[in-house]
Amino acid sequence: MPLHPRTCSGLYSISCLLDALDGIAARQFNQSTRFGAVLDMVTDRCTTSCLLVFLSSAFPRWSIIFQGLISLDFASHYMHMYATLAMGSGQSHKKIDQSRSRLLHLYYNNRVSNLRLSSLKSRLLIRLIDGPVYLLRAQ
Repeated sequence: MPLHPRTCSGLYSISCLLDALDGIAARQFNQSTRFGAVLDMVTDRCTTSCLLVFLSSAFPRWSIIFQGLISLDFASHYMHMYATLAMGSGQSHKKIDQSRSRLLHLYYNNRVSNLRLSSLKSRLLIRLIDGPVYLLRAQ
């Protein structure tokens, strides 16, 4: 299976940028919906899963770690979304009271923290993607 790390990192970067712009536009034009929030979460999980599958093929020795991260990503977001819906408050899954979880409250309610953590994760994953470029050049 051929690896295309530059294409993968470029598409992942574009996806992250469009995801951020989509959220900004929805809030700016007051078009945020519960369906949109769920759809955003699902597309984020798909993007991250595709990236981790690529990394599994690029680094087969570490594939069990990447597979575990896929499972953790899906399970944690599913549990968070389900718990929010089960509470029946009708609020977004992003409205976290500080008494529930300080970390989630900081992540979802402080846009600077959210942006920093999201961009840090994205930069880390892109650096992992770019690893095969250097390995392929050495051969």
